[in-house]
Amino acid sequence: MKSFEALEWLKNSNNPSALATNRFGETENAIKFVDKLYELGATKVNVIGILDEPERIEDEGGSYATSLIVDLPQENEIRNKIIEFYKKEMEEQGIEEGEGILEWNKSKINEGKLGFGWD
Repeated sequence: MKSFEALEWLKNSNNPSALATNRFGETENAIKFVDKLYELGATKVNVIGILDEPERIEDEGGSYATSLIVDLPQENEIRNKIIEFYKKEMEEQGIEEGEGILEWNKSKINEGKLGFGWD
């Protein structure tokens, strides 16, 4: 599975809406969101689920993704801040328990990984 550091990938994308268009609209808004994750203490944020078919790149100017994987820090306090931010984001986006990314997180959170996924 391809994954790239999110800020680098977003800043180098020629797609004007490279990440989760329904959530962020323009790539610039996605960059601000990733910046916020780093400010909260994420040790790394990667873009995953990259769609890079030639037709898409031709139509949209670049590849597209719908998900981020956040590497959580060891410190519980910082980790919990990121998890709270995540819960608020999922709630605001109407993503509920039982929808893919939340199930995935249950198994990965102990490994220090937290996934954000949008349609």
